[in-house]
Amino acid sequence: MAKVSIVRCQDYDSSKVFEAVKRSVDLVGGMGEYVKPGMKVLIKPNLLSDRKPEDGVDTHPEVVRAIVKLVKASGGTVMIGDSPGGYGKNIDEIFESSGMKLVAEEEGAELVKFTNSRFVDNIPVARQIFEVDRIISVPKLKTHCVTVITAGIKNVFGAVTGLYKASCHSKAPKEEDLAKILAKVYSIVRPHLTILDGIVAMEGDGPSSGTLRKMDLVMASADAVAMDSCVARVVGLEPGDIRLITEAHSNGLGEMDLKKIEIVGDDIGSFVAKDFKLPQTAPLKILPRALLNSLAALVKFNPVINAALCARCNLCKVTCPVSCITIEERSCSIDYAKCVRCMCCHEVCPYRAIDIKRNFLAKVIWG
Repeated sequence: MAKVSIVRCQDYDSSKVFEAVKRSVDLVGGMGEYVKPGMKVLIKPNLLSDRKPEDGVDTHPEVVRAIVKLVKASGGTVMIGDSPGGYGKNIDEIFESSGMKLVAEEEGAELVKFTNSRFVDNIPVARQIFEVDRIISVPKLKTHCVTVITAGIKNVFGAVTGLYKASCHSKAPKEEDLAKILAKVYSIVRPHLTILDGIVAMEGDGPSSGTLRKMDLVMASADAVAMDSCVARVVGLEPGDIRLITEAHSNGLGEMDLKKIEIVGDDIGSFVAKDFKLPQTAPLKILPRALLNSLAALVKFNPVINAALCARCNLCKVTCPVSCITIEERSCSIDYAKCVRCMCCHEVCPYRAIDIKRNFLAKVIWG
């Protein structure tokens, strides 16, 4: 039976986070169960963009610090690495602003950039994935405009290098198609342990432009599919509502039946947020398939650039898999005839300058 721990932690005070992370890991066997003396361990947080810890976009550095301490106490050596959204050239700035650089310096961990890759089934995966003994994935609990939520399974997508992630969105803009790719990447990376930062989560139009919400939780599991199923429950959904969970489960990558998951630690019911705000795009994704097919062509969600907030950094333009974005000094625009609604631009913008707008029918149906 899959096991998922859930532990309450009310803020990012270093000592409180350490105790919560330690307890969550102890409940699923303890770090010594996963890390033996002399092992090389890669910690893979969610470093989406150049944002400060208090913005709630990236995994909080105190959660990573706690994991580094636990790994070192078990005799392991630590690397921290990720491949952020966009072109990845600003990884040094992301390490700095996210707090990962400081944690690495203070705790004696090595920061690594996912630049070199090894192809597996035509997917470029960071070489570090294959050079370590253990992988610990540390996602941030957030919503996502394509996959509804982003947590354990999707976090390993950061192990894919370069602009391949953007090209995946171009080839698979629909949730069900992207879910197949994400499940494939998860099957390749397959972290040994996943520890979720859900102390402060993001609801609404995540993963970078939503609103922050205190959820006060840390989760741990060797089965990220089981963990994401518990996350679905916490945000008021069923595991079957999330295509990525059902795709991973159908491929034998983990358990999604809550009756077959042993949930230990604090009572999961005390964390359930019935009014958790999902992305504006979410209702279209969790409708029955027959109704979805009849509405899909009529309901539209478009990314829209707020030129007043745009800093002209060109990150959205470079990231766009179909090159439909124009950024100029006095105007910014999106060619909707080419746009595939993958929302990559919305995901990577560090200035909250790209909104999601619904057409009239979407507003009529969902308010």
